Amino acid sequence: MRRDNSSKLATTDGVFARVINEYLASTKFQKLSPNTRATYRWLLLLAEHPDSLGSVPIDRIRPALVQAFLDALADRPAAQQKAQTVLKSLEKWAIVRDLLPRPITTGTEAPGSDGGHTPWTDEQVAYGERHASFHLSKAITLAANTGQRGSDLVTMRWTDIETVDGLPGINVKQKKTGLEIWIPFTKALLAAMQRWERRPGFILLKRDGQPFIRQQLTDAWDRERERPEMAPLQSLVMHGLRGTAVVRLRRKGCSIPQICDMVGMSEQMVRRYCRKSDQKENAIAAIYRLDGTKIEGTCGEQNREKNQNASS
Repeated sequence: MRRDNSSKLATTDGVFARVINEYLASTKFQKLSPNTRATYRWLLLLAEHPDSLGSVPIDRIRPALVQAFLDALADRPAAQQKAQTVLKSLEKWAIVRDLLPRPITTGTEAPGSDGGHTPWTDEQVAYGERHASFHLSKAITLAANTGQRGSDLVTMRWTDIETVDGLPGINVKQKKTGLEIWIPFTKALLAAMQRWERRPGFILLKRDGQPFIRQQLTDAWDRERERPEMAPLQSLVMHGLRGTAVVRLRRKGCSIPQICDMVGMSEQMVRRYCRKSDQKENAIAAIYRLDGTKIEGTCGEQNREKNQNASS
């Protein structure tokens, strides 16, 4: 059966922004989850800008130009990797509909953060808590002490708090995995929450007092870190605080399974976040052993006590 090429010619005579707009209006795009749609839309609107890829004629769009777009996101590794994924998805959809004359992402690279987002250091967390706007300072504290994704932070309610064996914590049903976990509060989080106003509803609220949706939290942080006083945190993303919580637990001597249970993360991801921290901790342990001293972490002490009790 002969295809009608009129639509192909009309699109090919246009610019790449038209392909982006058609993808955004497609059934394929509408079937994505709301959070995914929001992320895809944000990155595609960046690509659609006339100073980016939007004004490039369809018959001239090629991997070299896409790579230049990705290179411009090098200071935001997570966004760089996601942008490549989004453009590959658009390419796959558009190629079979004759909306693109050739592949546009073949050979492109988005090194990103080599797996996982860069964890914030304790110093960076403290800086963010001191200098960020109050509604985002709360988000930093909550994320660094619970290790949850932004999609779960924004759904936490005061009524989700439950005390177990005398220890307050919060019940979370993770949006991405469906996993239901209870996360005990750290002393630092408890101290911070004593200063937070409690009102019915969600724990995290925007500046206007309304609850966040996931993309709004990301957008708010993107705007916040552009402020001059936030320059030390400009390369960091909120999701990196998930790794911060993991690294803190590991440094206290918690086992990989313990961290998995508390944070609700796969063993593979826990190990990925901890690999650099483990190397440093092992090096420190080695020099302490060489010098005849030893430092124990909290979880390590708990594990040792359990083993001693089991053997007695």
